[in-house]
Amino acid sequence: MVAGVQDRSRFVIEMAKNECQRARLPSSYGQDYYPHSSLVRRARLIRRSTTNQYCEHLKKLQQEDDTVIKQILIIKLKQSTSISDFDKRCVNDVTYEHVPVIDFAYPPVGNNAAKFQPAIFYPDFMKYSNVRKEDLESYPVVLTDEKGERTFAYCYKFLPKKRSSSSTRDQSKIEERCSVLVLVSHLPNECLFHQLASDFVTNYHKDSSRLFSMSKDLLELRMADSSEALKRSKYVVSRVDSRFSRSLCSLIEQIGVENCVFGFLCLLAEKRILVTGSNVSDVSRAVQSFVRMLSPLEWPYTLIPVVPDSQSELCYNPTPYICGILRYNLNKLRDLLCPLPGDTEDEIVIIDVERGIVLPCLPLQNINNSDMKYKALLNWTHSMGFPKPIVMDLLSSLKSIFPVKIPAKADEKIEKKVMTWYARIFGHYTVFGGALMSTRNRKKLALAHPSPDTREMLQWFTETGILQSFFFNHTNKNYFSSDIDRFQSIRKKYAPPVDKNGKRKKARSLVWRILHH
Repeated sequence: MVAGVQDRSRFVIEMAKNECQRARLPSSYGQDYYPHSSLVRRARLIRRSTTNQYCEHLKKLQQEDDTVIKQILIIKLKQSTSISDFDKRCVNDVTYEHVPVIDFAYPPVGNNAAKFQPAIFYPDFMKYSNVRKEDLESYPVVLTDEKGERTFAYCYKFLPKKRSSSSTRDQSKIEERCSVLVLVSHLPNECLFHQLASDFVTNYHKDSSRLFSMSKDLLELRMADSSEALKRSKYVVSRVDSRFSRSLCSLIEQIGVENCVFGFLCLLAEKRILVTGSNVSDVSRAVQSFVRMLSPLEWPYTLIPVVPDSQSELCYNPTPYICGILRYNLNKLRDLLCPLPGDTEDEIVIIDVERGIVLPCLPLQNINNSDMKYKALLNWTHSMGFPKPIVMDLLSSLKSIFPVKIPAKADEKIEKKVMTWYARIFGHYTVFGGALMSTRNRKKLALAHPSPDTREMLQWFTETGILQSFFFNHTNKNYFSSDIDRFQSIRKKYAPPVDKNGKRKKARSLVWRILHH
């Protein structure tokens, strides 16, 4: 859920890129061993430069403030002839007929305008067509500055209220385009903000003069966990379900189980992933579905549902990301997608929602033999540090769901399969208490697993920011997610047997391996 801030200096980007290259390995197709030290070093470098800073930032927020919404914006289109110099810089000084601008902000952005660049929240502003129902979508964006401090922005597209018939033709054309309501918060809860945004727009259409007062009321929202919050405000938010209605089933059916598993494991390995296609709505939904598939884990790095046409340079971010990009913009990334010989930086992974995986060149679509498909997938994921038995277990679990008999329950089954897979790998983490982030306990967690292959994987996986942020959120009393509660019930059933001292129970471990491997 992240959009990188554009005003980062070139020196900072180059320095980060050089640091990442020291820890990253060239692709090693068909490797028969796991380069543990390099994978551990890479995971630690990424986590220390990104996730650790984010967790410290969250701790400060929880100690200082329990405000739900920090900033409210409304983004609209404006003719390029009448925009400010700042708005021109936001689209890289390229001339377009209409460009997105901040039409309303509460509180006023003032000197913080550079943190809220309109094109990030309105990525397809260059596209002009009659507005369709599917264009009125919602999507999350996460803003990360050069210090690693992060905020979440929930974007909700809506049509402005139509004016009278006396409006000019140019005015009516602009009014046909969507506006975007943006709610900025330090809480990643799409379900909550979708309901708040929907109610906000409905009331705004009824009486636009209440825009200021409604915005003021929203900023009065407080978290309900604290008794102090209840005393300070009459506007209180209780714990709600954070799951959002994005179809996992449709994504897997569209790109295939093998391609989906590969993309999922690339997220766990903290790769740079581009999801592309010809349709903004499909690309945005695919990005969000991949991230949702991680549940109860969350993606703690850069996430952009659709990179704006004018800001394709965001894809040069050297740290992990998953970004959506329209297919015709890939031509702007030629030097990134086709690196020079000898470049040791991680290969970009490209997943086309209509054509499957483009890079790396997995021959999954052109192979009829199922055994060959397994080998193509297993060899690549093995080179990333995932043992073949673990990958095959996940693949067979997801394939057992298809063909789908009851579509309404398909997503729930997919989530349960993934959570069960997690539980078998690191479900014993609760034995190690709240100090799990220490180096000692991470090593003990890995060594306690009954499977030798999984022990080797956990040596580097416990160092990743994606798993560390899960441990942080699990112990965070202000973090609410029904997925974590659901995972706990699954974990108790499938977790590896470990005694209270964090050591393997040899007899039970043998039985566990027979039953679960």
